[in-house]
Amino acid sequence: MKVVLFQLPVVLSDFDRNKKLFLDKLAQEIDTEETIVVFPEMWSCGFDYKNLSLYAERTEEVISEIQGIINDNTLVITTHPEKNQNKVFNTVYSVTKNSVLGKYRKNFLFSPTGEDKYFDTGNDICVVDFKGINVGLLLCYEIRFPELFRLTTLAGADVIALPAVWPEMKKEHWQTLTRARAIENQLYVVGCNCSVMHTTKKDMACGYSVAFNPWGEDLLDSQAGEGVLHCDINKSNVADVRTKIPSLSDALEAFKIERR
Repeated sequence: MKVVLFQLPVVLSDFDRNKKLFLDKLAQEIDTEETIVVFPEMWSCGFDYKNLSLYAERTEEVISEIQGIINDNTLVITTHPEKNQNKVFNTVYSVTKNSVLGKYRKNFLFSPTGEDKYFDTGNDICVVDFKGINVGLLLCYEIRFPELFRLTTLAGADVIALPAVWPEMKKEHWQTLTRARAIENQLYVVGCNCSVMHTTKKDMACGYSVAFNPWGEDLLDSQAGEGVLHCDINKSNVADVRTKIPSLSDALEAFKIERR
């Protein structure tokens, strides 16, 4: 199955500009091949904290436009503010032509930038089945929490899709931890970063989107700058690695692993 990562610039609060850029690029990538598309975290509005509720009101609009572009062979992993009663969540949606297969609300919010003050905390795991591939959903900062990856793996994931906004200055953490999560859970990890986050105060270089197979091998050239990146995944490789090195089954025999 093909995977496409949209490493593109995001402009804080410029919803219409961001939407046009990403959805135009999406339309150019659609073909008959079975494909998982991953967008960066909060790509449509950035972390415009004071206006999250307003952007949340447009989330259904964006998802509907995505569905109008893609075909039955495409799954889009896209992140938006989600308003539920009086709460706002940082939510990943798994979108097909005719439905939202599932959604994941970010469990671990990045407090150094105040994310925890504006978003509410999720308490869930999400794995969806797309064309026989089980896709787990996590977000950015959560690569620092191996327990969350293990729980998602035990929920059946063959690949974990990871939208992100991760600064270039910490790219060694990003690349090292995503590779480690792939190796220790014996699955694919595909992390899509924006190329740059434009804000009113500064431009934060990001880039270096990643894709690792269950052996921890690179599937694409992780680099800076703007681009649409492609790789392929094969579910049989997950079973093959787990048979040759049975660390997951060994862990289940040795430890009691459960959600809080």
